[in-house]
Amino acid sequence: MIFNRLDILTPEELERIVDTSCSMLEQAGFRFEWDFALNLMREHGCKVDMDAQMVWIPRRLVMEALEKMHPLAAPQEYPKLFWAPWIGMKFIDHKTQQPRSGTLQDCKNIINVVNHLENVSVSSTGVVPQDVDNRLPDLYMAELLFKYSEKIFTTWTFTVDTCRDIVEMALAVTGGEKELKESAIINYLAEPVSPLKLSRHSLEIIKLYGEMNQAINMGSMVQVGTTGPATLAGSVALQLAEDLASLAYLYCLGSQSPVSLGGPMQVADLKNGNCLYAPPELPLIHLGIVACAHHLGYLSGCTSGLTETNYPDFQNGWDRGMSMILLWAAGSEALGMRGQIGAGQGFSLDELALENEMGGMMMKLSQGISVNDDTLALDIIESVGIGGSYSKLDHTNKHFGEYWKPELFSHEAFEEYWANYKHLALRAHEKVERILESYSLELQIPQDVADEIDRIRDRRIERLKG
Repeated sequence: MIFNRLDILTPEELERIVDTSCSMLEQAGFRFEWDFALNLMREHGCKVDMDAQMVWIPRRLVMEALEKMHPLAAPQEYPKLFWAPWIGMKFIDHKTQQPRSGTLQDCKNIINVVNHLENVSVSSTGVVPQDVDNRLPDLYMAELLFKYSEKIFTTWTFTVDTCRDIVEMALAVTGGEKELKESAIINYLAEPVSPLKLSRHSLEIIKLYGEMNQAINMGSMVQVGTTGPATLAGSVALQLAEDLASLAYLYCLGSQSPVSLGGPMQVADLKNGNCLYAPPELPLIHLGIVACAHHLGYLSGCTSGLTETNYPDFQNGWDRGMSMILLWAAGSEALGMRGQIGAGQGFSLDELALENEMGGMMMKLSQGISVNDDTLALDIIESVGIGGSYSKLDHTNKHFGEYWKPELFSHEAFEEYWANYKHLALRAHEKVERILESYSLELQIPQDVADEIDRIRDRRIERLKG
């Protein structure tokens, strides 16, 4: 199989990057913007400047954390495809093809569609709802996912207060602290603020989730050329350093949280400072950080498979396909930000349906070529002989059922294709509409637990009023 067969860095180059990352933390230091974190790191042997909020993390502590923390999953043990929808502020309206503010109903529709997309393995709300109290969108998002998602999910946590509420919701869903610690039902994307610092609210949220042993995805977003060096190797080393600083902090907390070393890096357009979503440099840096994480024994993921275009055209497919296949071949376990379009301009359900189709093809690729007596088919070849046909054999019928078959992509002949022409985007939209018309959201938890989640949400709303 092609999974995990692509290497762009040698073991020696990987060691140089890791060594550089550790040297950054020892020599340049890292800013922790919370006195609790500063004191904690000092207790574990770090040099600390309380006034400057600076910590110099010894290599010994980083290596100890890497050895003793638990990976979210063992890398490379089997091909994985953790596809999670993007979460943005705007929703792309199918009729107008324009972005508009996301709503709570959009969130529900997205969860509903994801429930019925077989190759999107992780759910989210897709958008941040703008028709709720702007201090609580993350609480509403978590509420909907706890209630209605049939899959594991990811979501944002914006504030320490909503973090506490989300933990309380998770306790209600799982049945108690012991059950929650064993479930890892929540996950948090810990995003250091590049370069080389963690804000107080992130540190507090890491602590709260870490105390419950919930999954923490270390994933700063170094942007090559602005918040990171213009050289790819330098930015990969910086990204890894920020991931390792977060890992060291979590280790010092005594958490048993499973961890991944993520890589949602970006590349800047140095003509205007904008974030680029699909230059060739992007999969390169993602390949680099995935290789570093695997080298250290950790699962990784990234945000490749994106596009600059605003519509499902040739460039869209090329942008996504090129980087997806490269990252898949390199063993990346997760490809996030599915459904985004237009260089992050919005979330599109139609686009998500198309990427679900792509996911089916990639899952087929992950199976590779099975080699055994049955698949080598020597006896079949001998029985058919010279110039014979295999089309009507039981062996053929048996194995034809294993082939990937498209639902949205076309395998039609030229004349048939144009006689029944329907743009790919429309076929995708019709699939989305079929799902929404055929299925309604159903509670995935008991009604009394859903009532408790409502109580937690309403309590927070009342506190804000006061």
